[in-house]
Amino acid sequence: MNVISRPAIDKTIRRYPDVANWLNNWWRVAKAERWESIYDVRAAYSQTDQVGCCLVFNVRGNRYRLIVRVGYANQWSGGTLWIKHFLTHAEYDKNEWKGDCG
Repeated sequence: MNVISRPAIDKTIRRYPDVANWLNNWWRVAKAERWESIYDVRAAYSQTDQVGCCLVFNVRGNRYRLIVRVGYANQWSGGTLWIKHFLTHAEYDKNEWKGDCG
């Protein structure tokens, strides 16, 4: 998958250092995969949900949420993930992020 963008991951790690290992691992896995559906994503990250055109990854036991817009891989493209939000559980529950996933 093409993942956009690494600076967003680095900024999140600076803000929440306790997620550095998880995010760096997620980055490596996502870049190496070719996800064609939510089922492919769940093979690597079983606690992932799809909301509209976004994937919602549970991070560190639901303490945080990583929200990415997804363009699944197909015969023409290897797929793309656009990092949209990294939220605490409380921020996620406000549902303000859903406008990016319509």
